Amino acid sequence: MTLDTKTALSLVQKPVLLWLPRLMLAAMYVESGVDKLLHWTAYVNEAAAHGIPLPPLSLALAVSVEILGSAALLASVCLTPALLALAVYTLIVNFFYFDFWAMVEPASLMARKEFLKNIAVAGGLLSWLALTLRTRIGEAKS
Repeated sequence: MTLDTKTALSLVQKPVLLWLPRLMLAAMYVESGVDKLLHWTAYVNEAAAHGIPLPPLSLALAVSVEILGSAALLASVCLTPALLALAVYTLIVNFFYFDFWAMVEPASLMARKEFLKNIAVAGGLLSWLALTLRTRIGEAKS
């Protein structure tokens, strides 16, 4: 192991570096979930306008995934299903709300940026999921 690897390992074992990414991801989803609850009617109408099926039910599911998934991330409880649910949810919503391919500029430019940002967030969640599963498999083999 090189000095750089040792330094990196010691850094990632610091509590702030373990909690900060969780807090950053959870903050985005909690804010979104709470905002949906506070402005329920507006979000139901927006979901319907975007062609989301059964808007009130879909919105209730979205709020549940955002808030419960964030709680699971922060508490490290049911981490695998939470990461998977948040990633899949993010990808599904992405295709309904940021269909930049069906827009004209300048709206298509911002939608494309949001679409790619959400792809990156989902990719980060799936990477975290893969690392979690890899760690569990490694621990099971030991």
